[in-house]
Amino acid sequence: MWSIVDPICTFLFSVLVLLTTFAIIKDAIVVLMEGMPKGVDFTSVLNTFLQQDGVLKVHNLRIWALSLDKTALSAHLAIRPGVNPQKILHQVNQEIHSRFNFFEMTLQIEEFDLNMEHCSQCQSPES
Repeated sequence: MWSIVDPICTFLFSVLVLLTTFAIIKDAIVVLMEGMPKGVDFTSVLNTFLQQDGVLKVHNLRIWALSLDKTALSAHLAIRPGVNPQKILHQVNQEIHSRFNFFEMTLQIEEFDLNMEHCSQCQSPES
């Protein structure tokens, strides 16, 4: 009788361990694959950039998990010609940090060019 109970208990314990560690494994895979972290909405971040005065276009927007509790962001912001890029950078940094609390953020400010309308790299994913 005990010879059958031991493998059954081992199997049940294995299933229990797999079920309880599945969430941890899933989170670890997201970090290792530099995937989109939970709780960050890409469209919301994009719209926050576009709502800033002077920002005409956002491209190469990337958001990824550095660890389970730290996220990073990188983006290129095309601004209206004649606008002070330092002012835009300061304004955008404050707004993004206050709303999303990214651990690390790299922004490249560039003057808007009409060629950006047709550049494949300058299109957002939902375009």
